[in-house]
Amino acid sequence: MGALDKYIAGMPGYFRDNAEEEFPWHETGRAVWYALFVVENGRIERYGFTPSKSNKRGLIQALESVCDNESAKLIGVWCGQYVTHLFDLNIEKAISKLTAVLDGE
Repeated sequence: MGALDKYIAGMPGYFRDNAEEEFPWHETGRAVWYALFVVENGRIERYGFTPSKSNKRGLIQALESVCDNESAKLIGVWCGQYVTHLFDLNIEKAISKLTAVLDGE
């Protein structure tokens, strides 16, 4: 990060890496949502998905279409009572976890 290090040193960890096992995949309420970012034609395209069943199906389809795109980034957002955590989610693991959730319901 270089010059930004002086601003973020000591900040609480709102970003969670490699934490797919801790993310609340089964959640269907307002506390969770997903943000998918993809660079297309030099622009950042943004897509938001709620945790409803139909949106999870749509998210799986979107992830399957971009899983080979190295510019794609999936962020799982969990809004707790006092803090929001941003999960930097692996796309292939997310497809697996979301599919398992839908198959189990």
